[in-house]
Amino acid sequence: MGYWLRRAVSALVQLGFAALLGLVSVGVWQLVESLLPPGWHAGADMMMGALSLGFLVRGWVWGRRTIRAKPAAPPTPEQAWQRHRLARAGRGSADPDFGRRGGPLLFFAPLLVPCVAWWIGVTCATQFIRELPSEAGARKALTRP
Repeated sequence: MGYWLRRAVSALVQLGFAALLGLVSVGVWQLVESLLPPGWHAGADMMMGALSLGFLVRGWVWGRRTIRAKPAAPPTPEQAWQRHRLARAGRGSADPDFGRRGGPLLFFAPLLVPCVAWWIGVTCATQFIRELPSEAGARKALTRP
């Protein structure tokens, strides 16, 4: 029971964070939309909806392909530790030059809505499956005579 509870909580936390980010991105989109001429609102909303739906489907497809491409053999404890150490070593501090380079990023802020949709698609594809490939490999290794 604990395993399934952890998987469900993990998926719900990720989707909750994506929903929060989605609310922020929709607020940014509404701000950008208010700058458009009144006649363009309906077309811009349809374009953003179609783009978001396309990104959602693309994220789902990418997530499923990623899961299928992963090997079914789980890593050894040493390999898992090495990956963990490399991931922690790669983390850096905040970028001090973001103030200079961050201005152009605001130009792409309306694309945050489709990006969040893509992330939701990937999260759903990778979290809401019966068994991860590494779990299948571990199960096979344990049941091997």
